[in-house]
Amino acid sequence: MKIFVPYLGPSTNVIYAGIHWAKRKKAKDDATKATLAAVRQAGLSLVEGQVDLVFRPRLGKGVRRRDTSNNSMSAKLIEDALVKAGVLADDTEECVRRVIHEPAEIDRKSETGTWVTLIPIGKETAQSSANQAELSREGK
Repeated sequence: MKIFVPYLGPSTNVIYAGIHWAKRKKAKDDATKATLAAVRQAGLSLVEGQVDLVFRPRLGKGVRRRDTSNNSMSAKLIEDALVKAGVLADDTEECVRRVIHEPAEIDRKSETGTWVTLIPIGKETAQSSANQAELSREGK
């Protein structure tokens, strides 16, 4: 499942440098509003089990490029909004196995925002990943 959320939040560097709580709240509110609208438009409902979330920003006219990891604040706000929208039961590891940040798509003629891909993880895939992680911890 893939949706476009017309939202790109503040750079993680800006958050790290410290912004006023009111600006952080506005960013959260804006992300929630945009995500809820995108979910409604796409007709998404609760995804059962675990998912991988893939976030890819799209930079429209006048938006500066960022390091890929500087979009983590947008991803977190959208992830929280997916929980609020009822698409994800929670954002814990029981529901979200992995979060992937992809480099931005540059399209100066399109709306700025974030592509979000939800990849359902079947029980077999989740078990295989758990087994690989266990072997890795054991050094095998």
